[in-house]
Amino acid sequence: MLDVLNILNGVFLVGVVASNITLYADADFIHADQDTLDTATAISLHREWWRDDSQCRFLGLMVPFARDWPETQKYGDIETVNPPAPDKIAGQAFLINRKVCPGKADEAIFRVADRWRSAGKLLEKHHFGAEDLSGMREEYRPKWLPQVLARIERLAQRDKEARAFLDFTAAAAAATKAGPGAQQSAPAGALETVPAGDSAGATNAAGRTDSAR
Repeated sequence: MLDVLNILNGVFLVGVVASNITLYADADFIHADQDTLDTATAISLHREWWRDDSQCRFLGLMVPFARDWPETQKYGDIETVNPPAPDKIAGQAFLINRKVCPGKADEAIFRVADRWRSAGKLLEKHHFGAEDLSGMREEYRPKWLPQVLARIERLAQRDKEARAFLDFTAAAAAATKAGPGAQQSAPAGALETVPAGDSAGATNAAGRTDSAR
């Protein structure tokens, strides 16, 4: 299986700091089974109409996550540590790995967002602030990231959306390592555009506004 986190470290998390951007869903994001962690839903999003890249689509996955780390809460002088709950859905993670613009080759990116304790159908036509992990120190990355990437790897054995996510990431890594022109030797179809209409479901989560172009 692919070591996705190491691929991301080598390809995307290279020290180029970029500000967050706000992304808007092209449809409603629906997680039908609130008892199942092992699911992945293709998502398609866009930016504001006045942006230079307003015609582009941002593609990726929505994947449930559990709180598999202890949570410390403080009430005045009282501190309570809640143990991990690795089998209970705590929210939805959004991972965007592809920017698709008309007339251009697909661009490999890596932005993330999350929505905690979400219901089955998320807010209709909502939006969220998508963080660019470029240059982000490991201790500041989302705590759910390793868990969700491992889940995508497992799902890729039987789920076409998860497999497409991994194939594109691996192809982008190979092209980056090989240098200019390497895209031509990427796995067949791995760098091709996935039509936004193929995305199952789509809404969003709440997030901060952005100043990035």
